Amino acid sequence: MTEHLIEYVARDRTGITAVVTTTSVIDVDTVIQHIHAGHAGYYVAADSWKRTPVRSLSFLGGAYLFANWDGSKRNMLHDLAFRGPTRSVETKPAPEPRFARLIAALFGRRATHRHRATPR
Repeated sequence: MTEHLIEYVARDRTGITAVVTTTSVIDVDTVIQHIHAGHAGYYVAADSWKRTPVRSLSFLGGAYLFANWDGSKRNMLHDLAFRGPTRSVETKPAPEPRFARLIAALFGRRATHRHRATPR
């Protein structure tokens, strides 16, 4: 049986979707199939000296990957999720449509795009 070191995991709002090993990227369903069939093993190197096996656990009609290296009940595979660099993006207000500018020029005031309810 071959063993693969998981370096990162990819996830979205539904959970882990893929694992990144030292040799490739593998979708989570394939990893679960490999573990269930006994074709391959997966592990996480939490420390330089400790290898933690990744298990596949069944849950309500599905299965998910689980690893825990500190003894808690938390799935620590989520700690390996790749966090892309974040940056702030400056947003600019949309330009006013020509029709609104025309109305504003004709009536001498700014036209509004939204009607606001006035308090009574």
